[in-house]
Amino acid sequence: MAKNERKNSDKMSAVCPHCGFTQEESVIAKSTVCRKCQEYYSLERALAGEKSIVKAPSLFSKLTRMVLGEKEREVCCFSCAHKQVLSTSAQSTMCPGCGAYMDLRDFKITSPFGRSVQTAGEVHVAAKGDVTSTRLMCGSALIEGSLRGCIVCTGTARLKFKSRLTGMLDAPHMLVEKGGDVEFARLVRTKTFEVNGKARARVVADKVIVGKTGWLEGTVYARAITVEKGGVFTGDLNISQDEFDVAEEPMDPDRNIARFDDDSVAFGPM
Repeated sequence: MAKNERKNSDKMSAVCPHCGFTQEESVIAKSTVCRKCQEYYSLERALAGEKSIVKAPSLFSKLTRMVLGEKEREVCCFSCAHKQVLSTSAQSTMCPGCGAYMDLRDFKITSPFGRSVQTAGEVHVAAKGDVTSTRLMCGSALIEGSLRGCIVCTGTARLKFKSRLTGMLDAPHMLVEKGGDVEFARLVRTKTFEVNGKARARVVADKVIVGKTGWLEGTVYARAITVEKGGVFTGDLNISQDEFDVAEEPMDPDRNIARFDDDSVAFGPM
């Protein structure tokens, strides 16, 4: 019995993104060829012993689509940056710009994870998730767990945890959500850095937004900054329309505190 159980545990079910055919594959396999349509595809699964990270559509989402109709989302090709609008229920597509295959599935990581993933969908790192992947690429991200590796996101990366972020996060829009308390160990480079929770960082961005519940400590290099009523910014502010040449270095411990309790304050071009 133990031998049979071990034999079964060495296999996993792989679903072809092209035709939906399900076949058994080894848990250590990284890619395969569909036995039905003969198409090649990568196996975006966890390592041996890990659970599947593919996030299947819930019954609620299926009923919502039936009542409200299909919703759409914009996806960006990793190869040529071509953007297209597709149904949120689509699982894969071909880029009309360069012809590259695009995985559109959402992934949820709930345990230690070190495999590579490339999807135009959302990657959700749950509270017990621990990403050590050297390059995990996605369309959007929700990080509630640990990131010690690297996540590259073409859309919005939302952070909602209370800890130090030691990994690398690359996204055009970074959002520290309400309830989050994040210390960025690395220099943050992004287009829009938005804080509705608490954050401590050195930021180089086109625009920085501190919401009414936001608290930002550190040094900001930006073309514009907006601090809403009730928001708090603590540190050094550098506003310029030129490119900033900022190197990695520790944050300055000597900081001033600016609290805005009356009206929103904005610096830079509107």
